Amino acid sequence: MRRLLILVLLLLPLQAVRAAGEGELLEPDKAFRFSARALDAATIEVRYAIANGYYLYRERFKFAAGPASVKLGSAQFPKGEIHQDEFFGKTETYRKELRIRLPIEAAGADRVKLIVTSQGCADVGVCYLPVTQTARLVPARSSGEAVRSEGIASNLFLRSQDEAPSR
Repeated sequence: MRRLLILVLLLLPLQAVRAAGEGELLEPDKAFRFSARALDAATIEVRYAIANGYYLYRERFKFAAGPASVKLGSAQFPKGEIHQDEFFGKTETYRKELRIRLPIEAAGADRVKLIVTSQGCADVGVCYLPVTQTARLVPARSSGEAVRSEGIASNLFLRSQDEAPSR
């Protein structure tokens, strides 16, 4: 039944889904603008500029990095807002801006590929599938700008909150 529902929603024209909300919904890369930079040789900062009317779930973040010699520590999140979620109960969410510090051991790697997966929703009752975004960084750089971001929101899928976000 769930697969049938997903198939039907995938076949709906995007305009019909947008009509359910107030105005047009943003593409995920515009609703959740991702960037990353190396603060120093041991710390990466992941940043999201979150559009008004949208939020990200704290518990939905996943981090990975390459090459294999790169090791990530535990992500350091700021305090978020408690959101009473219809499906998950009380959850922590972020609005407007989010900066996450990520400890890194890059053991001789001159470049690091950071892979971040996140999931967010719009206040109008529409959620996005988890989105994977990447950045190529130079960890030893003190200025720390991201060399390149890629893979922004390649799997756009919107659904109303009649169905719980994937876990």
